[in-house]
Amino acid sequence: MTTGVPLSPPLRPIRGKASLALLLLLVLACTLWLDRPLTLWLDAHVPEGLNTAFDRIGRLGDPGLYVLVGLGLYIWSLNGLARGWHCRFEAGFDRIARGSLLLLATMSAGGIVTWLLKRVVARARPEELLDHGIYGLGKFFAGKPFDSFPSSHTQAAFAVAGVIAIVAPRWRWPVLTLAALVALSRVINRDHFLTDVVTGALVALGCAAALAPRILGKQYQWPLRAPWRWLRS
Repeated sequence: MTTGVPLSPPLRPIRGKASLALLLLLVLACTLWLDRPLTLWLDAHVPEGLNTAFDRIGRLGDPGLYVLVGLGLYIWSLNGLARGWHCRFEAGFDRIARGSLLLLATMSAGGIVTWLLKRVVARARPEELLDHGIYGLGKFFAGKPFDSFPSSHTQAAFAVAGVIAIVAPRWRWPVLTLAALVALSRVINRDHFLTDVVTGALVALGCAAALAPRILGKQYQWPLRAPWRWLRS
């Protein structure tokens, strides 16, 4: 019986690569056989009232407010640590500083990856399919409307949800559900295809998982210093 036996180190990267390959195959399959018919069906059947409701939900994916909140919390918590203030929150200034920095780092890294994919893949948005029958890719760095893949709103929503799920696990299901609604809104409103939002979510969650150990780990003290002192030993 091998149940419960941890994977040996050589097997871990193999398992990770296999999972990534499976995800890529699923995204490709959806691109070939699901995205187009689903978008056409939604355009024909979604009532205007539902469009309006999901349009409001989709605004929760605007990254601007989250960046400001994360930056404000980081500056405030660093100041509290430096001045020896008493933190009224159970998490303490240490945890707040690390969590807010993880949010900023995840949104920045995910934003860069999303920006690059949008320009390199240059996928036509659903409006091009609905208005002109165009479904496919444009030239590299073509810009709008060839910037559908992946969804930046979904990436931002799942960046916030992923960080909260890591830092405060008790809130993981509410925030992940809210992020999923943002992703759903982008599909319902025909702003993105299904694979655009799935990939945006994967980018955000992948960045959060990759960055968390380096920022939240107690052995790393650089997150508790001012940015211009990060490189000091």
